[in-house]
Amino acid sequence: MRLRPSTAAFAAFAALFAALAVFVFWGTWGLDAAPVMPDCPVWHPQDHLARWFAGWLESGKFVPGDVKEFLGSPYFWQELQYAAALFFAALGAAYFLKGRGLSRVSSYGAGLLLAFCGYWCSLFSAGHLGWFRWMTYGVFAFALADRAARKGKPRHWIFLGATLAWGSFYQPDLWLLFTVFTAAYFLFASVKTFIEAKRCGDARGFVLSRALGALGALAVFAAIGFPSFRSAIVNDLAGRDSQISSGETLPGGALDQAERRWIFVTNWSMPPEDTLEFVVPRIHGDTSCPNVLSLGARQGSGVKPYTGRLGRPYGADKGNYRQHSLYVGWVTCVLAVLGTVYFRRLAEVRFFAAAAAVFWLFSMGRYCEPIYRLVYALPMGDYLRAPVKWHHLTEFCICMLAGWGLESVYRLLAAKGVKRGTAACAVFAVAVFGACDLARVDRLYLAVMDISAVRGRNDAADDVKSLGGGKVADFIEGGYGLAAWSFASKGIEMSADPAGARFLWMPVAHAAAAGSRLKAAGFEMAGTYDITTGGIRRSARGRAVLYFSRNVKTPVAEKKSEGAFPATGAVSASVTLAVVFGGMAAFFVRMRRRP
Repeated sequence: MRLRPSTAAFAAFAALFAALAVFVFWGTWGLDAAPVMPDCPVWHPQDHLARWFAGWLESGKFVPGDVKEFLGSPYFWQELQYAAALFFAALGAAYFLKGRGLSRVSSYGAGLLLAFCGYWCSLFSAGHLGWFRWMTYGVFAFALADRAARKGKPRHWIFLGATLAWGSFYQPDLWLLFTVFTAAYFLFASVKTFIEAKRCGDARGFVLSRALGALGALAVFAAIGFPSFRSAIVNDLAGRDSQISSGETLPGGALDQAERRWIFVTNWSMPPEDTLEFVVPRIHGDTSCPNVLSLGARQGSGVKPYTGRLGRPYGADKGNYRQHSLYVGWVTCVLAVLGTVYFRRLAEVRFFAAAAAVFWLFSMGRYCEPIYRLVYALPMGDYLRAPVKWHHLTEFCICMLAGWGLESVYRLLAAKGVKRGTAACAVFAVAVFGACDLARVDRLYLAVMDISAVRGRNDAADDVKSLGGGKVADFIEGGYGLAAWSFASKGIEMSADPAGARFLWMPVAHAAAAGSRLKAAGFEMAGTYDITTGGIRRSARGRAVLYFSRNVKTPVAEKKSEGAFPATGAVSASVTLAVVFGGMAAFFVRMRRRP
């Protein structure tokens, strides 16, 4: 059976993406290994599903990707959730460019370049899972805004409202940036389409259909996204105000509130010299994360310390911190320039070229203060921390221009008489080369941890439960960090603070020195244990010891959560399921009708 060209193109795209994702995350696909991700847990409690359900009852947030909670172990999804998000971002970019009339090979090629773009992809090293959850839906929202403005079919409006709402549940600041950009592009596309409709004498029908569609999208967005609005207003904004007022990131406390806020918001501005890293990888090194550097050195990855100024405290002449790349790819940039020149008369290309330049200036933040003061003065502008986040939009625009660059190569080859199949293979080879170059740099940000101890047997945790349970104060540091995760994964509360703890977990040497004081305080030894890669086992000559106190304190009753469920949570989940299953049914019906 011969595959249709569209099916063959998608299969080639998916296969190449899978190969590159396997390469980037190689060494972590097993259930006993995980990447270093400081902001994302690599251990999961045994009752993770019950906790997820309780979290849903509290927040009311439900997205299609949550189905993974019911499909296998969370350790199976540890890296796969990042790879899946990158895949859907690539697919969304291809969907947008195909709608703009580009060939399949150019559309899928640009999608691959976006997925493995440095800042876009390498944030898995920091564990910024919210960013990846946003991109699963956010890029599709941009593409659907284009479809809705130009075609205005009901399904486009419904899915536009749904994807905007699903993306709003995660990474609210980046969601806001991309949503404003999506709205700007939507207005641009709508005006262009309105002018064309007016020439055809259908201006009134255009306005009416788009107004009705927008109302439908808004209704779907509100029905699904209401729990997100509540969270943003109650938690996110209040939390940001608290961060700013604390002044923990400032050198001293003699600044007024306005200057304090400006300094806080513009921390992590991109230094101008880091622009060179768009085309020259690793020019200032790779990462500041000590775990990635130490493990990378032992594993021979070649990762280097970052020596640039990104993350340097205000007023300091040294220091930095970053956990990601800024590499856009020299192939991507060359293609973007080529596309801008070849399609210079195309309004969409001019739009993305101008937007890329503006976002690049915004990403420099305090290093481009007169311009960024304009952003800061906008509504919510003084809540958008870390101007380097604007680089995400710069990458997006450059990759879309690269799609037109690939299309220009395809058309130039066709104009010279090269067969379409041969031209498509040549364009695909260029995209593959660029994506492989990006994946090579992304790979440097992976440091592999053995987490088998987290998932393995834990005799000490069993002893805690048999003795009635309670909080465990952890005094073991360094190489025994996985032991604390092992306790937590078994449902034991761990803390570095001994206040209120009933159990003490410490090295044998430490316990020997403090033995008399522990007994005087009412603590008795529960056992000694060995910490191995396979778990925590009882052992007479173990390196760790567990003490327990018979002074059992009455637990404080937990306050019942006043979350969004059942009203808004039930509505949000119901509309989400209706949109997903309705879309799947419509897709299969369309596929069956195709010849």
